[in-house]
Amino acid sequence: MKYIGNKTRLLNFIDNSCINSGLPKSGTFIDIFGGTGSVGAFFKKKGYRVISNDIMTYSYILQYVSIAIDEMPPFAKITDDGILGVMNILNDPCLREKGFFYENFAPGGSCGRQYFSDSNAQRIDAIREKIEAWKNENKLSLDEYFILLAALIDAADFVANISGTYGAFLKIWRSMALKNIYLEIPQLFNNGLQNLVYQEDANSLIRKIKGDILYLDPPYNSRQYAPNFHVLETLSIWDKPVLAGKTGQRDYSNKKSLYCQKQHAVHALQDLVAHADVRYILLSYNNEGIIPKETIWEILNSKGSVQEYVQQYRRFRTERDHEKRHYKECNDKVDEHLYVVKCF
Repeated sequence: MKYIGNKTRLLNFIDNSCINSGLPKSGTFIDIFGGTGSVGAFFKKKGYRVISNDIMTYSYILQYVSIAIDEMPPFAKITDDGILGVMNILNDPCLREKGFFYENFAPGGSCGRQYFSDSNAQRIDAIREKIEAWKNENKLSLDEYFILLAALIDAADFVANISGTYGAFLKIWRSMALKNIYLEIPQLFNNGLQNLVYQEDANSLIRKIKGDILYLDPPYNSRQYAPNFHVLETLSIWDKPVLAGKTGQRDYSNKKSLYCQKQHAVHALQDLVAHADVRYILLSYNNEGIIPKETIWEILNSKGSVQEYVQQYRRFRTERDHEKRHYKECNDKVDEHLYVVKCF
């Protein structure tokens, strides 16, 4: 999945930094800004008990499937053929309707937005309505419901006509957007531990949980996740809200992050670190973040002894420099700083 700050390409860097710092090889690993769940899923496979969290609904669903669910449920109330039979039903190309997504996110709809082809938007509508109907008819357990939603979220994102986020749609069709949407079976892994997933504000949740390692990957610039991934949020909640503007934004006033606001980010990080009941803290933050490096060191040093590791990688970029958008660095490389804190 295309995602701001996605750490999939940095997993080995994070893992090696943990090893070099002598962090425990087991215990409870907390990923409190979980995003797509790639870090939590990685450490789940390494044998840690994982607690993962994110305020966004689509993110919560993706994490729930990869972290909280260990084995594929039977889908017995839908078909005798399990997940394969369910996917055959949902992937039937004849399953389509002109519904909410078609009207709001496809060029043929009344709003003319070009996030999805007319065909894919109709398929998304029909699949999402089918999943919701099964849930309302008590034919799906919570695990089964989330597995199907996660498959749809991933499939819809794959054929979305965007450059990287849903802050805007492309005026011309990218080749992937013209492919037919197809749901894949999510991959599950059982590590034999009770892994948990939350959908809460990180600074509130930190006061209720404890563990061995806390991994922090907060938003680092002013780009709020809610408006940049609003289409996936609407697909996940399926509340069919009144949408606004050229891009069809939903109200996201209750999901704005303090970490994206210069006047609040420092205090938010101070509060989170101060209330962390853990043995170690890992903080990912790149050199283009709004919190100055010296401030990060000051906050972390108040909690314990700090080591720093740096890895250069390619920036997540959705647009080129122009008069209204200038990156701090002129090239496509940024430095990812991983701070490892051994708490007092």
